[in-house]
Amino acid sequence: MSAPARHNPELHDRPGVLARRHATRLRHYWRSHGWACHDNIDLDLLRWGLIEEAAYSTRASCFLVTDAGRAALGDTVVRNRRARSHHAQVVDGVARHLAVRGRLVFTELSVHTAETDTDSTRWAPCKPDVFSLTRSLRPDHLAPQVHEIKVNRSDLLGELRSAKIARYRELAAEVYFVIAEGIATAAEIPCEYGVVVWRDADGFTLERAAHRHDYQLETRHWMAMARARPFMADDDTVQLSF
Repeated sequence: MSAPARHNPELHDRPGVLARRHATRLRHYWRSHGWACHDNIDLDLLRWGLIEEAAYSTRASCFLVTDAGRAALGDTVVRNRRARSHHAQVVDGVARHLAVRGRLVFTELSVHTAETDTDSTRWAPCKPDVFSLTRSLRPDHLAPQVHEIKVNRSDLLGELRSAKIARYRELAAEVYFVIAEGIATAAEIPCEYGVVVWRDADGFTLERAAHRHDYQLETRHWMAMARARPFMADDDTVQLSF
């Protein structure tokens, strides 16, 4: 729900870019009847003039999105689209580089990996941005790699804190983080992972090689690759050679 702003809020401390939790809450009020949460996020949004309390005598407390709130949501949508576009460009660049080197590359691979940190094995989906392996008939020469693309700092830090990062190790002998220039340093990423810095204008720089560890691709991994479509570089043919 939305409403025009009825007062001139103090905007001196409104951030130019909303934090994810604030943008998510604002989107919630835009999509719903605006039932209030009454927490610090609501206080911030009220103070910034992005929402206002609706004067309903027969309903529970709820908020309406103001004109300024709608503008902030629009800015968030535009930034998200640009980020996704940038992410897709880097994925394509990394995949193309690996394909030119003769590796078999997947950018749409989805496989279930095993989580054994509990008493019983649980299965969790794993979708690496770029998965590749050497075109070889010898299992010990496949050298599978995962390249995870990060173009903003919040996504990188969230991934480093999540359990998803460990799932890549089941798939690959080497795991690399490809980070956009300026969002982090190699020292902020655990040493077992390789780091590549992507520069839009000047290509990329290998900052640190990944530690190589043992791997064993199982039937479920091969079935996932059989269902996925390999990445095709411009000079690739439909019939893949090994």
